[in-house]
Amino acid sequence: MICSVSSAKQGPVKVKLLLKDSTVVEGFLRSELSDRDTVVAVSPDAKGKKSKYSFNQVERLFLLSDNDSIKPVEVVPLRVYSSMHSGKGIIFDSPRMLFLAYQGKYVNGYVGYVWVYNTVAWNLEPLAYYKLNDSQVARPYLNFGTIFRKSKGKMANSFEEYPELTKELEDGTLTTKAINDDPMLMVKELDKILEKNR
Repeated sequence: MICSVSSAKQGPVKVKLLLKDSTVVEGFLRSELSDRDTVVAVSPDAKGKKSKYSFNQVERLFLLSDNDSIKPVEVVPLRVYSSMHSGKGIIFDSPRMLFLAYQGKYVNGYVGYVWVYNTVAWNLEPLAYYKLNDSQVARPYLNFGTIFRKSKGKMANSFEEYPELTKELEDGTLTTKAINDDPMLMVKELDKILEKNR
């Protein structure tokens, strides 16, 4: 799974930033890309002066590897719902930078990083999102950091409009262990259901 950019111990990550005005910026990522950020900061070298670009200016960002055989990780700015429960919550005004983790035929799966307080300290935790191809907004469905260990019911709320998928959660076809092993499993199953029902 995608690791948090902020926790990279090797130093800043090489990136290629594409802006909406077709400008291409290459350098090193100097941002966390969490829910607290509103800009992508890039410097020409690992410790150089940062240039900042609003998420609203960004078309997409690619995290590059020193190994050419490793495909770049795509990160896109998307507006997101504030609630995991279908039909509830608001759409945040500012987009979030989400890592593309699964690209399906009808739905894509993303991972974003959010700060969560767990009664002792603030932790940066991964949150999974899905977005239908004909939608402009991503919906969160799973915190697979320290919180998701037990409740499939809460996750089912994110997919209420897809009864075939919620049935798989309820009858045990999709297990908590399987979802923990592959947080994009829900999105993959939804993609299959959407394809079958076309």
